[in-house]
Amino acid sequence: MIDILIANNNQIVGEGLKTIIQSKMGNRVLGIANSIKHLTDQSSKYFPDIVVIDYSSESFGVNSIAAIKKLYKDCKILAITDPLPKSTVYNALKNGVDSYLLSDCDKPEIMEALTDTYDGKQFYCGMVIDILAESNDPDANSCSGISLSEREIEVIRLISDGCTNKEIADKLFLSPHTVNTHRKNIMHKLGIKNTAGIVIYAFRENIIKG
Repeated sequence: MIDILIANNNQIVGEGLKTIIQSKMGNRVLGIANSIKHLTDQSSKYFPDIVVIDYSSESFGVNSIAAIKKLYKDCKILAITDPLPKSTVYNALKNGVDSYLLSDCDKPEIMEALTDTYDGKQFYCGMVIDILAESNDPDANSCSGISLSEREIEVIRLISDGCTNKEIADKLFLSPHTVNTHRKNIMHKLGIKNTAGIVIYAFRENIIKG
């Protein structure tokens, strides 16, 4: 049984998430909190494994994430929000968000995110990874080079070692879904179509040694 608490100030959205989450046997929604105060006041009756939060409203805010982590020390946090600036998403992750979806993700992705988050993995939908991968450098798309994140370089090293998506996910504590999205983004950035191309790039750029 996965006990889930929804933190969302929009009643319609909150009830919709509750219906989706509880459509899978084994998921139990403990309640819906409409503000950080409501959540704090009711903390003695809630013992969630996961808090699903839209922190973007004034009723919560990014700072509420750290407060929830303090309130429920062993719980995981899954954020589901509309698209937000890279700096805001980064701050949310820094404050304690474990997994992150955008609000137009479909039901299977929400279910997969809940399961992987409960299992201690980080789950990011592709659109969130795209936001985090955005460069603030106006010359990022010029011919000066290809910008790869530290995480992408880690994935390249493990791909070059012959690791499968599942093995990479286990080593980096990510979900296979997130690893697959990283793999697709890497191939798109490098303009290659297969694993062999990634390995060749890794050798050429001294990411791995021959």
